[in-house]
Amino acid sequence: MEDSTESSPALKAFTLLETIAAMDHAPTLAELTETANLPKPTLHRWLTMLEGAELVRRLPDGRRYELAARATALAFAILSNNPGSTQRHQILQRVARDLGESCNLTVLQGSEVMYLDRVEAAAPLRVAFQKGSRVPAHCSASGKIFLAMMPGAKRARLLGGLSLERHTANTLTEREALDAELGRVRRQGYAFDDEEYLSGLFCIAVPILDRTGRDCLAALALQAPVVRLSRENAAERLPALRSAAEALAATLT
Repeated sequence: MEDSTESSPALKAFTLLETIAAMDHAPTLAELTETANLPKPTLHRWLTMLEGAELVRRLPDGRRYELAARATALAFAILSNNPGSTQRHQILQRVARDLGESCNLTVLQGSEVMYLDRVEAAAPLRVAFQKGSRVPAHCSASGKIFLAMMPGAKRARLLGGLSLERHTANTLTEREALDAELGRVRRQGYAFDDEEYLSGLFCIAVPILDRTGRDCLAALALQAPVVRLSRENAAERLPALRSAAEALAATLT
């Protein structure tokens, strides 16, 4: 943290939130003290304040900190209403029109995938999700993208506290099977939801990457009934989805 933040409590708190969000694991007080370059008592005071504001929470071990639901809800609101939101929606409209199926833009919030935006297809047999809808990460195509591309330690921590609840006969509920699936997603660069969350619904998702090409900012997914979209024909949509993902990345970075 820069010395100038000392005179601005609000900016100091915001910078501390940025520091926590940028780390690939839930940091301890000692790690934050080193990264933020602040005395431990000062940092502890600010963390206590952020905890009280429900922007940061401590993990059950009492030693590590991560962003709380209020902070991620704020990030969602900013992304939903910033100047790029109109451009992002237009890109989704183009994908839905060109491919003839519903598409959505998602972000990861905790162990769930949240719909940042969505455009419904004109075709019949649609599934009416809405902006703000949430689905479990382990049985959604976008969720698999986020899990596969996050640092291994962070993924292990998240999955370690996650109940792999069964939603359909196809849901992966065994950790070994899910790990194998995530390995395939990392290698291929896309993910399927083959009737794993809702029977009769197939989904393919691709990552939306930052400028470095390493961090997954969001995911773009196409959804359709299995009578129109399946493992056999989903890959045909990949070029259009990846092109749209690149255009969406430009609105997020």
